[in-house]
Amino acid sequence: MVVFPWLGLNLEDIGVALGSDPEIVQFDRAEFGLAILPLLEQKIQVNKVNLVNVKASLSKNAKGQGNWQLNPSASPSEKSLNQTGTTAATVNPSSSTTTDSTPSRALPAIQLDELRIENAQVQYRDEQTNQLLSAVFNIQLNDVEWDKAWPMVMDIAVTQSDLQGQSPIKANVSLNANLAVFPEREALALDSLVLSAEVDSALLPVSPISAKLKVANVDVDLPQENVLIEGAALSVLGVNLDAKVQAYQVLSEPQFSAVLSVGDVNPRYLMTRLNLPVPDMSDDSAFTKARANITLEGNLESITAQPISIAMDDTNMEANAVVDLSPLRWDIKVAGKNLDLDRYLPTPITPNENGSKEAITAAQMEAQTAQEADALIPVELIRGLNGHVGLVFENIIVKKVKIDKVSLDSTQSHGVVTVAPLQVALYKGTVSSKARLDVRGKQPVIDVSPAIEGVQIQPLLVDFMDLNKIAGATYLNGDLKTSGNSVNDLMASLQGDVLIEIKNGALVGTNLTKTVCEGIAATRKERIDEQQFGPDTPFETMRFPAHIVNGQVSTPGLKISSAGIQVTGDGVVSLPESSLNYQANVGLAGSELDNACRVNEKVTKLAFPIVCKGQFSDDPAGLCRPDLKGFGKLFADLAKVELTQKLDAEKARLKAKEAEIKAELDAKKQAETARLKAELEAKRKAEEEKLKEKLKEKLKSLF
Repeated sequence: MVVFPWLGLNLEDIGVALGSDPEIVQFDRAEFGLAILPLLEQKIQVNKVNLVNVKASLSKNAKGQGNWQLNPSASPSEKSLNQTGTTAATVNPSSSTTTDSTPSRALPAIQLDELRIENAQVQYRDEQTNQLLSAVFNIQLNDVEWDKAWPMVMDIAVTQSDLQGQSPIKANVSLNANLAVFPEREALALDSLVLSAEVDSALLPVSPISAKLKVANVDVDLPQENVLIEGAALSVLGVNLDAKVQAYQVLSEPQFSAVLSVGDVNPRYLMTRLNLPVPDMSDDSAFTKARANITLEGNLESITAQPISIAMDDTNMEANAVVDLSPLRWDIKVAGKNLDLDRYLPTPITPNENGSKEAITAAQMEAQTAQEADALIPVELIRGLNGHVGLVFENIIVKKVKIDKVSLDSTQSHGVVTVAPLQVALYKGTVSSKARLDVRGKQPVIDVSPAIEGVQIQPLLVDFMDLNKIAGATYLNGDLKTSGNSVNDLMASLQGDVLIEIKNGALVGTNLTKTVCEGIAATRKERIDEQQFGPDTPFETMRFPAHIVNGQVSTPGLKISSAGIQVTGDGVVSLPESSLNYQANVGLAGSELDNACRVNEKVTKLAFPIVCKGQFSDDPAGLCRPDLKGFGKLFADLAKVELTQKLDAEKARLKAKEAEIKAELDAKKQAETARLKAELEAKRKAEEEKLKEKLKEKLKSLF
């Protein structure tokens, strides 16, 4: 057994002052024991170092000068180390620095059985930033040796506020870890790190907040400027974050890569714990499950996140993102499926049994008013956007509209957002469009060029706005433009032209044949048998151009072709007022289902006026009515035509009779003339014969 002589030192009431400032560091007691003989071999062996009640008072004035910084103009006598009492020593500033001419020396081997810092108190005042920081901490290290891991325990209580002590933030932190220092390699390592913290402040949405960080390994290589963090796990407010981080050239040209994973978390519960208002959602089970995985790499100029995997309730998304930091620009691609936005929207107001809206509470009315007052388009945010976004999403529900697939490619730059192309598959058809949003002016301006191919309009309108008035495969082309920053403004300023065609469809809830028959029967003071007519008007095609001015849609040239009817029409559909005022002119071949609707060939050539007027929400069966006044005028005009035709026919008959009589008289006259001529001719011939006989007799008498 080797016994070394030990040097034990016990100091009390020690203070350090620089210049004329008061003591910036002091402590009540310092204890340590140092083995003498190992010093000859450049080994430091200490059995203990114990600092008790260390107090440090640091400050920085308004000019940024710290009281721990030596003043070059101060005299050597002012730069002293003072022990409370009579002991003083001069501090040589150059003794702690190494010049270029001084060769570097290897650190001596060290063996420290125990290092304890008890009740250390540090206060830092910064007049430049108006901050006051106070900390009380305890540190304990055991079995300290180079190139070996030693246990480290630390607890610290920190309070940060302004210089007047207002708006304090308090934190209690405890740290346990194994620390290893490798002097030759200029590296250090931490393992089994556990850090627990509790933060308390009135500035936080909830207080106190507790967090716990566990790290399996932290390796720092100073020559290579590398930092490796493995097995990091952070738990706070029910959120668990796992991470692995690698950083390179951290002191010169920092680069990093990281893998982050957020375990299953309940966002709704998290917002509740943070005392944040949870938005009103129609589904209480929505916004209750989320998780994410992100792989990152980057440097001071660019960050790449690839891949990003996010799951929210039943929705799954995969994304890649590249973000350039100077200037800020991004390129993001997202692919996802199964998104029911209606789950996250407020419960819609539904009609009660009487058909009126349910009572809305004062809070709901205020919320609705505030929502209408809020800007629909975040102008300032969009003006700052600069990048590209590509999106492909499958199986989406929004406002009850079921979208099979949506894909878009969008660029954002200097207040202009373009979407080209936008393609949507829904209701057995497709929608493609080019769109442009310009927020550089006073009001946002939107330009859209839509194209619709074969979309079944009936289920779409039923799902979107509970409007069941028309069915069929819809085709559309056009150009639209609008401006404003609210739904009402956008509807009221809508301009453009579109050409719409609906094939193999029907006017649902409206039977134009029945409506015309009702008008015909009414003019005859008769009634039809309504049960003989179906509820709808089927057609082969409906085609009409729509001209839109300030949200008012006029459709001159409407034409509906069907086996039993022919319809033309014109009128106005008001989008801002959700109403229509329309007249359809219906021609039909009659109906054999009801005797009261019997028509002749002349009636089938008439176009009977049907007036459709009311709100979108009105019952389709009562929306359209025959224009009885128009019906009466049609039949009156028809009667006039028939009377005129009869008069003309009678005139023609009399004229023909007159011509017939005249012809008959002329024929009789011609016959009588011919008879007289014949009689005269016969008499003439008889006279000639008599003369011839007389002449013969005279001749005979001569001879």
